[in-house]
Amino acid sequence: MKILGFNCYGHDSAATLVIDNKVVFAVEEERLTRKKHYGGIPIESIKACLDFAKIKMSDIDHVTFFWKPSISYSKIPVFLFKYWYKVPALLKEQRSFTVEENLGMLNYLSQMNRLPKTLQELFPNEKMKFKFHMIEHHLCHAASTFFSSPYEEAAIMTIDGAGEWNTCLMAHGKGNKITKLAAVDTPYSLGAFYQAVSRHLGFKLIEGPGKLMGLSSYGNPNTPVYDKMKKLITLTSNGGFKLDMSYFSYHYTRKTGVSEKFQRDFGPSKKEGKDWSEHELNVAAAVQHVVEDVFIHMAKHLKKVTGSENLCIAGGVGLNSVANGLIASNGIFKNMFIQPAAGDSGTSLGSAMYLNHCILGNKREYVMETAFLGPGYDDDTYEAAIKKYNLPYVKTQKRYAEFAAKKLAEGKILGWFQGRLEFGPRALGNRSIIANPLVAEMKNVLNARVKFREGFRPFAAIVLEEDCGKYFDCAYPNPYMLMVYNVRPEYLGKLPAITHVDNSVRIQTINKSENPHMQELLEAFRKETGYSVLINTSFNIKGEPIVANPDDAVRSFAVADMDYLVIGNYVVAKPGDEKSIESLK
Repeated sequence: MKILGFNCYGHDSAATLVIDNKVVFAVEEERLTRKKHYGGIPIESIKACLDFAKIKMSDIDHVTFFWKPSISYSKIPVFLFKYWYKVPALLKEQRSFTVEENLGMLNYLSQMNRLPKTLQELFPNEKMKFKFHMIEHHLCHAASTFFSSPYEEAAIMTIDGAGEWNTCLMAHGKGNKITKLAAVDTPYSLGAFYQAVSRHLGFKLIEGPGKLMGLSSYGNPNTPVYDKMKKLITLTSNGGFKLDMSYFSYHYTRKTGVSEKFQRDFGPSKKEGKDWSEHELNVAAAVQHVVEDVFIHMAKHLKKVTGSENLCIAGGVGLNSVANGLIASNGIFKNMFIQPAAGDSGTSLGSAMYLNHCILGNKREYVMETAFLGPGYDDDTYEAAIKKYNLPYVKTQKRYAEFAAKKLAEGKILGWFQGRLEFGPRALGNRSIIANPLVAEMKNVLNARVKFREGFRPFAAIVLEEDCGKYFDCAYPNPYMLMVYNVRPEYLGKLPAITHVDNSVRIQTINKSENPHMQELLEAFRKETGYSVLINTSFNIKGEPIVANPDDAVRSFAVADMDYLVIGNYVVAKPGDEKSIESLK
């Protein structure tokens, strides 16, 4: 049986192919179109799924979609009536009060309903036989994590901006079944709350929350600012929460996130995300701390009502690795699984898995043991890309990991391109920029010369799984870079380029079965330096998504301030540096 799942008409469109109970391919559309956070129909991703399996659209049995418009249609009139009193003020300010502004997806509901016809139009020469299924958004998130986990039974927590109506879901998974336990509904949204404060501090939509998480470490959470911030949210007895909506505007206009009342209490909103005052840094710390409070509240409630030892997390807010790490360090659950494509791209996977197991009743056979679910390439494609940009290179069957480790020890910066593309927002060692964490100035060098991004933003670490507890205060495996640990006291000052201002590090653990190429590099670096940990940041240049194919990688390497590119068995240097790679011939 062949099931194609996809999401669109929001952000981070993606497609996933499930064949005979197993996820065989998944990719975000942005990687293929080179349009960051692309939200249109993921036609290139769908084609990539079909090409990988060597099938046609007419071979697909079921198509699943991440949204159920009927729920939105039933709820939105009541919502609009409730906030209709805002219209005069918005008109006076010459703001539009449109359907799109109130609930971003509403403008697309009619397009959603005609998707079966749209797919036929996109593949005009094929006779379609698929059945089309619209699956509830948060059930897609829940299925994406539970049915990818190794657990037969688990508590499930999904948190994002909003689905059709829910913004959080607490559920219990068992076998082929996901049972809803409680939900939080619009307009109370932890994701929208976090997004609103990120915009208040000058960040842009979509990208702001990730930057806010890094900025929050520069503030002090234990101030009167936090005391005021936590009063905006009320924790409820069913594990949920409510917000004081008088402090926010995201629920009736997309022009701003916070209200004038918020600005009176917490200061005026910034137009640009830079030059923050101490107070503004404390606001960042306070909102992060409140999110952590809610995470712990929900996790404790789920533990109480399910009695499970296992927790599965998904949803865009599930990418908040600081909050995830706090749950892990609190020991509320014995085991945790966080789906690496926790945001909306992962609902393409979740919708297919929900249909497969909850509706069709097919047995569970799949466990996500790797996030490398996207396209891979052969030597001919590698070599053609290198020659296109006229760069010096060597193809070697020797231990290029040893060469790379030596160069990293010297303070060089490497592009690293191996195997299949990662699924999800984070580079996990196949499309990465790698550097030496022992070099104090490396963080500033990478931010200024390679990534061209804000200097406050920290870099993640990639570490051998067996050595994680040696350097950091938690040894729990974290293969998808979705938890933050602290540097052990004895290593403070020894890993300066990855140690954040509060001594924390976002961690990715590596073992041989998940990524043998990166395992080999880390072992080689340990022989050179005594440390089995490296800086790992996404392989992309400013404004672009993570590189997907060899041409993306070589083009980015050619224009960025990196020293070497290791792509498959090829080692590429910059023009004029040919001699440095001659020993690999």
